[in-house]
Order: sequence, then C-alpha cells, then structure tokens
Amino acid sequence: MTTTIEIMSIHASLLSEMERTLSTLAARWRSRQDKPEAADIVRQYQAILRCMIELGYRDGLDPETELPDELLPQEYFDLFRTA
Repeated sequence: MTTTIEIMSIHASLLSEMERTLSTLAARWRSRQDKPEAADIVRQYQAILRCMIELGYRDGLDPETELPDELLPQEYFDLFRTA
C-alpha cells in the first residue's frame, strides 16, 4: 500500500525532473525562437508546466527556466495572484 509520504516523494522527484525539462526547453526555444519549431517547443513547455501545477507545483521558476511572459500559461500567473 502506497503512503501519502511515498506519493509526495514521487511527486517531488517528478516535479524536479519536469523542471529540468522546462529548463532544457527554454534554452532550446531561445536558440530557435525564430525557427518554425519554436511553436512546438512552446506547446511542450506549456503542457509540462500545466501538468506540474496540477501535481502541486507552487514555486516560481528560475529566470533561465522561464519563457517570456507572453508565452507562459495563465495558470502559472494565477499561482501568484493575491486574492
């Protein structure tokens, strides 16, 4: 039987790996932002970030991991909106 602590550990590990993937995608986007594949990179990035948020990610991304604001999904900004 899986415990809550085990699930949290799995999520933390998964989120860490996903954040590394975002960093890789952001670097790839920066080097290819004027190329046709840039839109695909952005879609992948947004899908992963949305999934991270669904899994409980609530931190801010490091600047080198972020895309420009206009390419980040609204769900990311919603994390930091004050009520």
